[in-house]
Amino acid sequence: MTIPGHKTCLASALLFLTGASVSLAQIKAEAAPKTTAPKTETFHWETDPGWFGERIKLPPGFSPTMSWKGIEEIRFAPGMFKADRPDFFSYALVFSLAADADVSPAGLRKQILLYYQGLSSRVSAGKGRKVDVSKFTIDLKPAKDLPGSAPKQAKAPAAYLATLKWIEPFATGKPQDLHLEIHAWKDKIRKRTYLFFCASPQSSEAPIRKSLRKIRTAFVAK
Repeated sequence: MTIPGHKTCLASALLFLTGASVSLAQIKAEAAPKTTAPKTETFHWETDPGWFGERIKLPPGFSPTMSWKGIEEIRFAPGMFKADRPDFFSYALVFSLAADADVSPAGLRKQILLYYQGLSSRVSAGKGRKVDVSKFTIDLKPAKDLPGSAPKQAKAPAAYLATLKWIEPFATGKPQDLHLEIHAWKDKIRKRTYLFFCASPQSSEAPIRKSLRKIRTAFVAK
């Protein structure tokens, strides 16, 4: 499901960047298995011109062994797939998950690794490359005072800083340290579990971080 008003989605990016001999419909079908997430759930985002996004169902086709079930919605920075841009591979991401989803530190480490292992493996294979995803690691630590503020609706969220060491498959095929700012919270009214990621290989002081935190602060689940 492509977000209205946006230029593209990860599914079409996969098709374009990998050159895989599969149809866009096949990729979308793989990326959108059945979910228990409410079909009517919508999100409010505030992004500048040039940002684009998508929504897929979880677990995604590229990582079917993930235990998280729900939906993922994302906003990519304009330079998301352009390695020479200062906002390369930078994005804001929300996971809306089942109320009982495991978002403990151990659960986060496991599911995040599965997500990025599957993504890198799938895209790399489409480019004729093999990636040893067993070497991917994630260092995740609690953070009491993340820069910026949590999403408006987050009630006493747990906050974490994480660094994922993986192979960026879309533009470079090279090792990348992807830095994640994560907020996790349970919403008893909506009976959902939410995760919000601000992701970028840039440092915490980089200009793109200010844009990501602004988006995070204004985010609202409806």
